[in-house]
Amino acid sequence: MKGWGAHKTTGIASVAVALVLAGTVAWLLNKPPTADCDAEAPADHAVLENHPIKVVVQPWLGVHQVYGIFMVPNRYTLNQKYAIAMAVRGFDGRFAVGERADKQYTVDDVLAEPGHYLLRIYVPTRVAVWFLVKGLFGDLRNPCNWTLVFIERASR
Repeated sequence: MKGWGAHKTTGIASVAVALVLAGTVAWLLNKPPTADCDAEAPADHAVLENHPIKVVVQPWLGVHQVYGIFMVPNRYTLNQKYAIAMAVRGFDGRFAVGERADKQYTVDDVLAEPGHYLLRIYVPTRVAVWFLVKGLFGDLRNPCNWTLVFIERASR
């Protein structure tokens, strides 16, 4: 019976730690954004800066479950005329937009307006987990923190 007390204490401690961890993760997942969308800097009109129509942030479902859907005017195409990058406020880095971002007119439940097409651009799952650990998960779920940038390349 002497060993039963140690097992009972270990079990209670394990359950307590699990409950604290579950509570912390739930709090981090539901934490509101830290930055307000109204605090944005004015845009430079030499480039197109676009925010997504829809943001999906579900990294617990696996790879390719964190992405933004952007509605882009047809004149901005994926070619040599524009350099394209996507950034998320709160992360010191840009995400390259490559060949995986193909023109589409229907993505999930979003339809492109006339004269526009849709781009679905992914954020790596490890970056989403980084936002969660830093307590910025609410910022990642907020579409105004995502920016797709088209910059006109210099003529050669």
